[in-house]
Amino acid sequence: MTNFKYYSEDLPCFICHKRMAKTELGWFTPSMKDDVLEQIKNVLSQSDTDYEEYFSVSIICSEDEARDYLLLNYYGYSEHEINHGQVNSEDSTEVNDLTSEHMTSEGVAMFKHEIALQSCEECTPEIDEDY
Repeated sequence: MTNFKYYSEDLPCFICHKRMAKTELGWFTPSMKDDVLEQIKNVLSQSDTDYEEYFSVSIICSEDEARDYLLLNYYGYSEHEINHGQVNSEDSTEVNDLTSEHMTSEGVAMFKHEIALQSCEECTPEIDEDY
């Protein structure tokens, strides 16, 4: 398995847009994480305080990284399962097909990755009262 880690980041609350809330980003290599954070920064700075709770960023990775990225983020496999060959053969075939579909002429794979902003602790009771 390539150099993946699970990342989260403090990002603005999607309700008040002022306080920060821990936001799960997903499994990335360090360079993917840096690129994702740069894209998030651009989305948030262009939108002022009028941004959506959900938005997508682009993931660009090698063919080898694409396999691990998909297995970790979309198929729910653990590092242990990937490292010890415990990937279901159907999932492995699907991942190979998806990787092939998303390969560019430059020899990299491109995927959309959804970011879901969270509510801060002060705004969370507002959500609970609404439901």
